[in-house]
Amino acid sequence: MTLPYQGIQKWIEDGFIKKNGPFLDGQIQPASIDCTLGNRVHRVTSSFLPMPGEKISDILKAKTLYDFELVPGSILEPNACYVVPLQESLKIPKGFQAYSNPKSSIGRIDVFVRLLTDGNSQFDVVPEGYEGDLFLEIIPLTFVIAAAPGIALNQIRFRKTDAFFCTNDELRAVHEMEGLVFDIEGVRIKEPIIRNNALFLTADLQNREVVGFRAKHNATDAIDLTKKNFYDPERFWDQIKKPADGELVLVPGDFYLLGSNERISVPPDYSAEMASYNPQSGELRAHYAGFFDSGFGFHDGEASGGTTAVLEVRAHNVPFRLTHGQEICQFAYEKMITRPEKIYGKSINSNYIGTAPKLPKFFKNVW
Repeated sequence: MTLPYQGIQKWIEDGFIKKNGPFLDGQIQPASIDCTLGNRVHRVTSSFLPMPGEKISDILKAKTLYDFELVPGSILEPNACYVVPLQESLKIPKGFQAYSNPKSSIGRIDVFVRLLTDGNSQFDVVPEGYEGDLFLEIIPLTFVIAAAPGIALNQIRFRKTDAFFCTNDELRAVHEMEGLVFDIEGVRIKEPIIRNNALFLTADLQNREVVGFRAKHNATDAIDLTKKNFYDPERFWDQIKKPADGELVLVPGDFYLLGSNERISVPPDYSAEMASYNPQSGELRAHYAGFFDSGFGFHDGEASGGTTAVLEVRAHNVPFRLTHGQEICQFAYEKMITRPEKIYGKSINSNYIGTAPKLPKFFKNVW
């Protein structure tokens, strides 16, 4: 079970979540909180995890190649590893753990971010009882990016330690009552693919003239993460036209944005998580930003046929043939502790509402 919007607000009031500076309007999401970058960047020799009892600050003293002040427009280069202290700190109360994911816009520009905490040999998990600072590892993989202090690249949610994802039977019951997955026209699917306590989606390579986008390797400009609806997509992306044979060969080293062949909904009493890599689905990674807030695809409380899931796809090591209708990702659902007072959608200016693969918010909506 996951802490809702109003529970996160209460944790801030009680001092379980602190920040160097004021919390921003919109920083609290329906089932998560955005974390914000501090003002120092450490360019480190490699990615790392701390040993038990080892502090991130001590590792940074030993492994930093150089560091610099993070100011608006600071450049982060592709395939370099950076660590930035976050403005937030946590005191996790008994019975809870925290989990981090990249923000959707960050995953969609192929930037790999992972949360680090002192003495914790896991990325993106903050254990029960942890009290201390938070650090974010940032690795741009395709594009040069320009960052700034105070922007959010990841989000954290808080789950009870004894929580479980919905079972197959529970998923079928929720789908029957409220609808979890719909076809491309928004009609509820009678028999969705449900197994292993997860809902499976398939790839769409036929339902649109443009089925996705491939990132260009030769983009010369940096993507400024403070800008919205700003860049011409043609400078950064190639459109992927509908293949005549319904097949697309994924090339190792290339980054793709594709859409699901189904439309997904997360009812307000639930949140959802997409698995980043499922080896049974093939030699590819289907997602970086794996968390879906309450109300995603539910359209402000009026279930209207769901929203296309955008897949951030990268092939592993060898070319991989992807076909229309092939299983490509899985969703696990979890109940909220209580229904959030705010849910994903137009009322909180959510960016990704619709029924087609969308480029991240930094790009003009001209395609």
